Amino acid sequence: MKRTVLLATIYFASVAAASAGYDDWYFSIRPPSGGPTFRVGPYNSQFGCQDWLGSALYLHGPLCHGHPTQLNCAPIGNGYAYPVGFPYPVPAGAQIPSGNCFEVNGQGDLRPGYYYFQYPLNGGDAAGPFSTNTICRNHLANDAGETGIDCFFVGNTGE
Repeated sequence: MKRTVLLATIYFASVAAASAGYDDWYFSIRPPSGGPTFRVGPYNSQFGCQDWLGSALYLHGPLCHGHPTQLNCAPIGNGYAYPVGFPYPVPAGAQIPSGNCFEVNGQGDLRPGYYYFQYPLNGGDAAGPFSTNTICRNHLANDAGETGIDCFFVGNTGE
């Protein structure tokens, strides 16, 4: 019996070790003023990544979260990745977030928390992490540079 438990423990530990770093989902940001593209994540699932990517691309009405229908979730403007005043609809070739999520085996670029995008000349990055969305929004409101229009979350989205 002890041997079976020991073998099972070793097996599950080796499976966990082999899986470490997988299920790390990201999307990319191409800063509007140029500079290198950078990745945003990790998210624990493709679904969670796609949800945050969708909100980076497009703004939707408030009913989308509680009652997600095609009508309630229809795009009504640019998402949180875009600076204030950026044209909508976005001109061809000017999309800031990537159009899809991708899986990378790695440690991740950002720690869990809330962030907002900063876009200095010839570059960009994610400011944070902040422990709450409210704290993030307070920092965003006081940032004098070009930024995205709202905060976003990175980490385990619960899916």
